Amino acid sequence: MEAAFEKAFGMQPTHHIRCPGRVNLIGEHIDYNGYGVLPMAIALGTELLIAENKDQKIVLKNAEDGKYPEYTVALPSDWKGTTPPKWFHYVLCGWRGVLDAIGVQDKEQKGMNVLMKGTIPPASGLSSSSSLVCASALATLALHTGEGFTEKFTREWLADLCAKAEQMIGTCGGGMDQASELPEDALFVVLHSGDTLNKAASSHYNERVIECRIGAQILGKHLNLPNWGAFRKLKQVEDASGKSLSELLRLVEEVLPENPTLDEVVAIIGRENFDALLSENTKHMTAFHVRARARHCYGEAHRVALFEEACKRGDLVEMGSLMNGSHDSLKGDYDCSSPGRQAFWGARLTGAGWGGCAVVLVDKRSPVDLSHLQVLLESSPCEGIALTKL
Repeated sequence: MEAAFEKAFGMQPTHHIRCPGRVNLIGEHIDYNGYGVLPMAIALGTELLIAENKDQKIVLKNAEDGKYPEYTVALPSDWKGTTPPKWFHYVLCGWRGVLDAIGVQDKEQKGMNVLMKGTIPPASGLSSSSSLVCASALATLALHTGEGFTEKFTREWLADLCAKAEQMIGTCGGGMDQASELPEDALFVVLHSGDTLNKAASSHYNERVIECRIGAQILGKHLNLPNWGAFRKLKQVEDASGKSLSELLRLVEEVLPENPTLDEVVAIIGRENFDALLSENTKHMTAFHVRARARHCYGEAHRVALFEEACKRGDLVEMGSLMNGSHDSLKGDYDCSSPGRQAFWGARLTGAGWGGCAVVLVDKRSPVDLSHLQVLLESSPCEGIALTKL
């Protein structure tokens, strides 16, 4: 890559950034509802080589230039988002997020040459987009401050910043920020389904976000919780009410309408509250699967807690059973699955769904023949995001 960078820009790179992809072991579609999830860094990832230029431009080039065209941004730039996105818009998400966070004014924006290489299959559910956003954010931080992570600018700070920054391209996502110690004998295999969907270029993902928001407000109103009209996450109901997940699951069945129409939702929470919940690409919705979405969210949050306890015990059987339960809920209550699943200890889709990858739990002590499947990787946890000065 260094030789390719020098050939492309006529200078040597000053920094190398690598950000891994991730496979989410359990806890799907609940991060944007305020609940913790269990992702694991993987060997596939995104690499950036960067150097400052004096041309007052951001020049973005991809190692796969035949597939991903070069893009140039003249500085100063007031870019604040685009939808639907192209590959370079994810770079700009991280760039803009860091500039705003550290207070860089437009006239202080630095020109930057960037060469990007990625090994994560796009739209696979392994966070190729988030990996690129995070790598870009760290590159921007290094270029504008002269250093990478510090006591002030921590990995946690960057992760939270990037979760918000990626919303600039229209996805109402959350942030996966929980980790767990995994049993020594656990091996996670990532399989590709053969199907793909760009969640930022369709409304499927955001439709589920809106349905959860509606469920949160209906439950909040039913329980007469303070400021329920401002609820955007189902966990806000738990926090404000003090009720357990089991109690909330009972309320979901008793209180939430199954498939209310737009008029029925407006009659419950009010037009002003309803309009404030929508994103641009969900304004076409006229019916909402509120009960099923909330049932999945609270059930999945409970499964995450049980999975973490099973990890501590080294109980692969229970971990596999919970992964199977997660997939069944995603298929039945969230309608985001793909056909086909093998019988291992456990298997489930990973990522937003509608194609992409599945993650399978197997026991290292009992090898499984996977030669007939499209295996992307077999993995234990890998290292996280890293910056190297060259």
